[in-house]
Amino acid sequence: MDLRLLSRHLGGSRLVRDYLDGSATASTFYQGAPGDAPSYRTRARQLSHEALSARLSDAAEVVRPAGPRGEDALRRVVERQGFFVTTGQQPGLFGGPLYSLYKALTAVRLAEELQPVVGRPVMPLFWIASDDHDWAEANHAHVIDPGNRLHRITVGPTTDPLPRALAQIPLGDRGAQAIAELAACFPPNDYREGYLDLLREAYHPGSTLASAYADLMAALLRDTPIGLVDGAGARLKELARPILRAEAEDPLASEEALTETAGHLTAAGYRLQVPLPRGATNLFFDTRQGRDRLLRASGGFRLRRSGREFSSRRILAVIDESVDLVSPNVLLRPVVEGFVFPTLAYVAGPGEVAYFGQLAALFRRHGVEMPVVAPRASLLVVERKVARVLERLDVTVDDVRDVDLLQARFARDEMPDEMKNGLRRWREGLETRASEVSSASAAIDPVLRGAVTKARNSGLAALGALEKKVIRAIKRRSETVASQIAKAGVNLWPGSKPQDRVLSPLQYTMRYGPGVVTALRERIRVLAGENTVEPAGSLPRSDETP
Repeated sequence: MDLRLLSRHLGGSRLVRDYLDGSATASTFYQGAPGDAPSYRTRARQLSHEALSARLSDAAEVVRPAGPRGEDALRRVVERQGFFVTTGQQPGLFGGPLYSLYKALTAVRLAEELQPVVGRPVMPLFWIASDDHDWAEANHAHVIDPGNRLHRITVGPTTDPLPRALAQIPLGDRGAQAIAELAACFPPNDYREGYLDLLREAYHPGSTLASAYADLMAALLRDTPIGLVDGAGARLKELARPILRAEAEDPLASEEALTETAGHLTAAGYRLQVPLPRGATNLFFDTRQGRDRLLRASGGFRLRRSGREFSSRRILAVIDESVDLVSPNVLLRPVVEGFVFPTLAYVAGPGEVAYFGQLAALFRRHGVEMPVVAPRASLLVVERKVARVLERLDVTVDDVRDVDLLQARFARDEMPDEMKNGLRRWREGLETRASEVSSASAAIDPVLRGAVTKARNSGLAALGALEKKVIRAIKRRSETVASQIAKAGVNLWPGSKPQDRVLSPLQYTMRYGPGVVTALRERIRVLAGENTVEPAGSLPRSDETP
């Protein structure tokens, strides 16, 4: 494959950076350390004291193996009382951004690394948050065409004005329209038609964004031992009922638990990733008016958006009789996951790492141990055509993040020496003359110094504007360099954002086939001593001839 894969630092808030750097202060908000094998052995011992057999049998009912290796992994975990490494993501059109795939592959890799550490089978799981209702965040995907133009492909706004779960809104014929737009962005090759057929099977008229996402992820990950979990699944909700009921029985206890940890975080100088509105519970309810947040009210509850009020008895009856109408929020979901699945570790993006830091007391409140939080892989895909540009221009992947700035830098380098020197001498002369006049004016009237400074600044601003005009003129003459920089920029930093937060996994599988997924998995390491990260902006030299 004409690809190079760079590992990058994950980034995130100061809490995230401190935790991943091993800060003692930040580590108090987590369970163990992600690169430390003994942390996982400690977690495995905690889980081994629980009644794993019954939990694993129940958990197996809600796991959809992505392929034959997943079926085998699930069987071995149940038979030998093994463990899980979990991760997850909200559904997104055509697989969502690349980081969804990176999270899944990091879970796969970490599970492989942990099996010899804990001496039992470890299976990766991917939780699909299909009960999420943020249609606008999920309804689009981005790819780049052969002309290096970024395309936003969307299935459009939801046809239902109410906030419904993604698992409840059928796509109709909008999936086929989006597939046609995607197909137009990729020329024929050995892989294109196979992936288009796969998409047509997943995005059929009766599918939803959630079900199609699950089918696509299963296909992309078929050759790995991962299993998928539908967050809106009825059986999963039944298994989660004890946590959901406990939350409704005493929502104040959870609010106080979260507030307790939040106080410790802010006292340590960290900010909260997830705000804690007073009176808000960690439960959502599906109603005729859509998915709505449950709030505490005097003597019971009310729905945030509609304002309808319910007694505590009524809410508990709904959980007992129709638990599929109830779902956890972003803070309670990890507790539900840890309750249903014997989880060694959760693979998280930077935002998730941050909000896990808020959850220690909430886990304790529900009698569930927090898993080790491990960072997802942060990878950058550099195609050969882009690597050639970087090598030819002798720039780094970070240089091309700001295309305009880099083009200006090249234009300055191409500016004739007489122009550079003339502008420099002009600026120096202006500074010198202004200093002389300022000193002389003080003897006449100190107030004149302000006028001199103003005149000086106006002159420097005019010089700066002139220099920009010169640079723009040179840039217009250097169209080849400008187009090369733009090409590298859109591929590495589409929309000036990190590649893995924008591009669909299909950007590369449609061009290079399933081997991309294998190459990405092999690039990932999690445990200390196995994870190598290049310095920011570096690009390994290729053995290929550019």
